[in-house]
Amino acid sequence: MHVEASICEAYIVEEISTFISYYFEPYLRTRINRVPRHDDGGEVPSSENLLIFSNPRQPTSKNAVRGRYLSEIEFRQAHNYVLFNCDELRPFIK
Repeated sequence: MHVEASICEAYIVEEISTFISYYFEPYLRTRINRVPRHDDGGEVPSSENLLIFSNPRQPTSKNAVRGRYLSEIEFRQAHNYVLFNCDELRPFIK
């Protein structure tokens, strides 16, 4: 067997398994509805942060996040988004 054939065969098997998994019952574990790799089933405990920063999901690993700096415009847009979408700040805006 040639290496190229093995790569093609693996790709075809992956595509077929993804395609047919759409036709399985929702309760069956497939590629489409599997739990993320590092999910332990628990929730992140909420602290006394603002509600806009509460996240019911598991935190992202540090290795998965690629850092970059926001431009001035992006930073202002993010800042305004937090200010105008945070319920705890509404009394101060009024």
